Amino acid sequence: MGTDFHATRMGQRLFESTMPRIADELARLNRNLEALVALLERRGEGPSPVGTGTDAAERQPSAAARNSSR
Repeated sequence: MGTDFHATRMGQRLFESTMPRIADELARLNRNLEALVALLERRGEGPSPVGTGTDAAERQPSAAARNSSR
C-alpha cells in the first residue's frame, strides 16, 4: 500500500500547523461569543429561546414607533 498520510509532508503540515490553528481559532470564536452573550445579558438583551423566530432586529421598535414617542 502507499505511505500513511500522516507521514507525508502534507499530512505533517495538517497535523502540526493547520489543525492547531483551527483549534486556536475555534477557542477564540468561543471566547468572543461568550463575551458577546455576557454583554447582551448585561444590557437586558439576552438570547431569545431557539425557534421562537424573534431576534434583536424584531425586538427593536419600528421607526414610526420611535418617532411617535418623541
